Amino acid sequence: MIWMCIEIEKYKQEHNYDFSNYFDSSQIDDDAEALLNDFLSNPNYNLKLDKRKVPIIELAKIMGFKIYTAKFKDRNLSGTIGISKKLVNRYKSDKVIILNNQDTDEHILFTLCHELAHYIYDYESNAHNEYSNTYRTNEAINAKEMRANRFAASLLMPKESFKEAYSELSNNIDDKNIIVQGLSDTFNAPKTAVRIRMKEVLNV
Repeated sequence: MIWMCIEIEKYKQEHNYDFSNYFDSSQIDDDAEALLNDFLSNPNYNLKLDKRKVPIIELAKIMGFKIYTAKFKDRNLSGTIGISKKLVNRYKSDKVIILNNQDTDEHILFTLCHELAHYIYDYESNAHNEYSNTYRTNEAINAKEMRANRFAASLLMPKESFKEAYSELSNNIDDKNIIVQGLSDTFNAPKTAVRIRMKEVLNV
């Protein structure tokens, strides 16, 4: 079995390694925040928020991933995840995420979170040791992709922190576009994802 960090192993164990019918958006929201807090509270990791920014790359490394960026021929391909012992010779790791360096920094981080969601929910570590997924911006959205997007937004923009940041901005600013930009800057998140998150969390 490919190694898995204790926080993810515990989470999977709590759900009997079965997320086949686990699609409740509100629960995924809560789970992402709880998982993040588990990582932040582990003194061995020495993780800290940069103001409200979540250390996504460091989190991925703790989960055992090597992260690369590359220029993809397919411009709609935002990222790919691979889990296999066969990757070790080429990448010195059995867990790899490759991200499109043509995307904005904010979109790259969102894609990284999206692929981590697939690792948590769709990689069946107790059944086989290989998994791959590609994330394309133009692909049809099925239930698993919607779940990965919801988890990604929840991890990048934790619900309670997002509410607080919105409240701070909206107290002084009336222009929604400026608020969206402010939240994007605060969380290093794509503006499209911020707008969706505002509807999900705040109904605005």
